[in-house]
Parts: sequence; structure tokens; C-alpha cells
Amino acid sequence: MFTAELYKQDRPRVVIEREGEESPGAWARLEEAMARGIESGSVSRTVVHADVFLAELAVIRELKSVFKVGLALGEELTAQLRRMARDRGLREQVVELGDPDDDELDALKQELRDSGFRRELRPFQLVNLYRLVNLPHGADFSVPGAGKTTVALAAFSLLRARGEIERLAVVGPLAAFGAWKEELVECFDVPPKFAVHDGPGTIVPRDAVVLLSNYHRTANDYDFVRSFVSTVPTQVILDEAHRIKRGSSGQHGRAVLDLAYAAARRDVLTGTPAPQGAHDLVALISFLYPGQDRQILPDAAYFERQGRDQDVLLATNAAVRRYFVRTPKVELDLPPTEFRVIRQAMPPIQQAIYDALLGQYRAAFALPDAPRHEMRRLGRIVMYLLEAATNPMLLLAGSEEGDIREFTHPPLPLKGGESLVRLLARYADYEDPWKYSMVEQIVEEAAARGEKVLVWSSFVRNLKLLERRLERFQPAVVHGGISSDEIAPPEVVTREREFDRFRHDDGCSVLLANPAACGEGVSLHHWCHEAVYLDRTFNAGHFLQSQDRIHRLGLDEDTMTRFTLLVSEGSIDDAVNGRLVEKVSALAVLMDDPGLVDIALPMPDEGLGGAPAAEDDFQAVLAHVTEHAAASD
Repeated sequence: MFTAELYKQDRPRVVIEREGEESPGAWARLEEAMARGIESGSVSRTVVHADVFLAELAVIRELKSVFKVGLALGEELTAQLRRMARDRGLREQVVELGDPDDDELDALKQELRDSGFRRELRPFQLVNLYRLVNLPHGADFSVPGAGKTTVALAAFSLLRARGEIERLAVVGPLAAFGAWKEELVECFDVPPKFAVHDGPGTIVPRDAVVLLSNYHRTANDYDFVRSFVSTVPTQVILDEAHRIKRGSSGQHGRAVLDLAYAAARRDVLTGTPAPQGAHDLVALISFLYPGQDRQILPDAAYFERQGRDQDVLLATNAAVRRYFVRTPKVELDLPPTEFRVIRQAMPPIQQAIYDALLGQYRAAFALPDAPRHEMRRLGRIVMYLLEAATNPMLLLAGSEEGDIREFTHPPLPLKGGESLVRLLARYADYEDPWKYSMVEQIVEEAAARGEKVLVWSSFVRNLKLLERRLERFQPAVVHGGISSDEIAPPEVVTREREFDRFRHDDGCSVLLANPAACGEGVSLHHWCHEAVYLDRTFNAGHFLQSQDRIHRLGLDEDTMTRFTLLVSEGSIDDAVNGRLVEKVSALAVLMDDPGLVDIALPMPDEGLGGAPAAEDDFQAVLAHVTEHAAASD
């Protein structure tokens, strides 16, 4: 007889034990099945991560049928299996659940008011709420601006009034804290008291009902957050949940996946749940239903390279569509968008620099081990090409302090004799980056009309150079090096103060921003209706999220929102364009939201067919390097 028990006091682990050396064949089979999750053990004791144990439950039946050995389950592990069975039963009921009728929605609306929630929900929000509270755990994949925070707090209010939960823990980016604080005040007759997790040493008042933490602090101070969640029945919400798409392989993902075992109720919010394809949903489903993701998702979803295959997207959509709600942009009845693609040939010296860079990479790709070797530095190659297509002088500088970690890179390595050195030495004296000049022209024209412009660039150094160039327009600047109000002293410039200056200071005509740092949790649509992309990476999530800063619920019906893309002809910009089209189109299929493509991307007749690139972007980069380098010979 073997025994197994689940322990959640620290990280969720299952301890499996046997008496002496009984049944060596059965023990060996058990360890083989659990191998990928074993953390420690001995000849008679194995400690395995709970996720893996729950995913390999079939081996228990095998032990009994093949080896005639039973496995006695402890009290906590038995309770966990019962919770899983309950969740499965409730999910199956939801599959049969039809759309609510007017009487059901009226009853829900009254129950919501009785719970102390005072904000009036829009019809589509009320329908989403109805579906979410009927799920054991819920996902709201509505587009940014659809009111996901409001609906999530409405669900919290209802579930708390019903006695299913007592507290709420929200894990999300720092930039979203302001919105949560505002909503907590605006949505309730008596706002629940909240506390902000500032890291180790944070003191939470006894009467605090809501805890706000970010992903980094949750990972670094996991025991504190787990204690808050596990003390009483607590709902855990992941805001901008796509940040955990790396799952257990990422530090943040591992922490919140473990936190799922302590939560009485789990919800995820994100408008871009799968920017790279179906595989991105694995971590989100694993959080919602620990140990049950393989019962829900098709096997093909676990192979990242197949994540945008049409059959995989359709199969994954069929598997999960009853377990999430999504309000697409077309349902928000937003005014239209206009895409303008400005394509220009690079000036002669910039083109020569770009061609020389391509020549270097073509030679590297020709080496026998090139695919494996270059894959390891794919992101760096993409960054150098993006820099060369925008402002070649960035190649000499490397990353800036405010760049996100994934963008950290040294200056382009130069030995001193190649043509690149000579070209770069001459560039600043003879040419001006055409994209900088175009941004200046667009901002100047908008300022003359009394309008404001949002300029996006993935590189902080671009933002700083443009800040000096556009000084007369008093630019606001927000990137990873600008602190948040949550951690900055009063006299320091912060993101929130820069956003407010852009919104309310008539002299500030332009906001220079980094989509990786502030593409989430910010609303600028009442003040700005034009965004310019100096550059874009292969990260579809950044591109989609950044658009929604100025195109969201609340716009006047006659407001035209314009997005301008600056594209250097024959550069990496073209490869990025093509891949973003593929990724957004895949997300549209996965979310059953065909209108996403029309709204989020330029139409083909307008000029288009986190980390800067993912592994499956390698072939697009390779094709660009080899084809264009050959064409320049």
C-alpha cells in the first residue's frame, strides 16, 4: 500500500510514501510517471509538484490493475480531488446553459444592487456577469475598454454576498492599480477597504478586504500573498493575465499557478489572452483549473509551433469557448478607426548601413550551426535590425536603463575595420532619421489643430532623443525607467503624473511611450485620437494593447481614431507587419472574433499583407535576412 497527501502550506506538493521497499515495480512505475514533477525523495518517499501528480492520476488505476497495489489518499488530497470533480460538473452544466432571459437578468441586477454594488452595468456587461458567476472559475477575455474590472468587481460583490468568498486578491501590473482603486470607490455603496502589497514587510490591516499585488512582488513574496489568500475563502483575480503565458517556466507564472491551490475562486482578465497562439492559453487554464487543463484543452495546444494552425485554433476554441466571456469591439459600438501606413525608402547612408548589417547576419546564418546559434540571440538580432531601420545611431549605444529586461542588449559589436564602422561614423553628419522627421511633422500639424498625439517606440533611447527634438511641444514621457506613484517619492516624475500632464496640460501636445511598459491599464481616449508607431516588434500583445489606450468605450460616435505606422521599405518592418497580421488573425479565430482583424490591423490595400520576437518568428527573420541581403548584392 502506498499513501499520498497534498500539502499547501508552502508550495503545493504531493508527498507519496511506501512502507520499506514494498512493490519495487509499482514504485518504479509511479516515479516514472511523476518524473517531470519530482522535487525530492528517497527509496520510500517522493515529493512531486501537485500539478504533475494531478495530471498523472491515470497511473493510480494502473497501480491497482497491473501491480495490485493500492494508493491511500490523505484528507487534503481527497478534498482537492472532490473540488476538481465539482468544478468539472459545474463546467458541464455551463455547457448546457443558454443565454439568460430578461427575467433572469432583472433578478441578477436586483441581487447585485442588494449586495451593495451601485454602478449600473451595461447590457453586455450584465450578460457577461451572468455567465461568469455560473462558472466555478471564470475568464473575461473582453477587449480592453469593455469594463472587465467593473464586471470582475460585480462578480466579487455577488459571490461575497452569497457567502462563497470573503476577500479578494488582485494580481496585476502596477499600471493597473490606479484603475482598481478608482473602481473600488466608484462601484460600491460602501467601498471595501483595500491594501497595497509593497513587498516584504507589508502590513495589511485586519479589516482589509482587498489586496492589490503585482506579479513581481507576488513571486518574490509568495508566502505573504498565499497567507492572505488561504486564511479565509478568497477570490484571486489575475489582471492582464497574458503575463503568465510562460506558465511554470516563468518566475511569475510559477508563483500564481501555485497560488491557485490556496484560492476559493479564481478569475483571469485579459483582452489579449493568446497573442502567440493557442499554446498561450495553457497557463491560463492551468490557473483556473489546476490539474485539469489536459482534460479541457486539445493535445495539439501544448505544441507551441502548432499554436496558429487553423485546425488547432478551431479545436481549442471549441474546447474553451464555454469557459470564458468576450465582448468584441464590434459589440461596443465604437466609432471607426483609420490606419495610415507611411512607407519610405531609407536615405542612402541608412540603407547602406542596413545592407551591411544584413550582410553580416547572412554570413552568420550560412554557418552549419546557424539556426541553433542564431536562435539563442534572435531577440538581439531583431533589435539591431529595428534600430537600423529607425535610427542607425542607436546601434552604437545599446539598450537604455529604462528598457524592459527582455530588451537589454549591448551596442552592436564592431571590430573597427568593416564598412559599418565607416558608415556609422558619417551618418549623423549627413542624414537625419526620416521617421524622426515624420513624427515631428505629425506632432506639429496636430498641435496646430489643438490636438494631441501618442507616439509609441519599443526603445527608450528613441523616446529620449525625440523628447529633446520635440521639446517645444512639452512632451510627456512614460517608459520602464519612469517610476509609479506606488513607489516614487512626491518630488519625482511618475507615470501617473506624466499621464495627467498629457491629459490636462494644453501645452503638452505629445506623449512618448513604450508599449511594453504602459500598453496596459491606461485610458487616454478622451484626450487623444492619434497614435504613431515609430517601430513595432513581433509582440502582437503589445500592439493590440497599445491601440486600446485611445480606442475604447466612451468615445463620441463622431470621433475618428487614427493609427499611423512608419515603415522603412525593405526592412525588418515588413517582416514584423506580416507576422502581426498572422498573429492577430489567429487570435481572431481562437476568440471567435472576426472583427478583430478589421479593427486592429490595416487592410491589405493600405500597404500590409514582452520579448521583441518569439522562437516561431525565427523563420520570418531568416527569410528577411537572406532574401534582402541577396537582393542588395
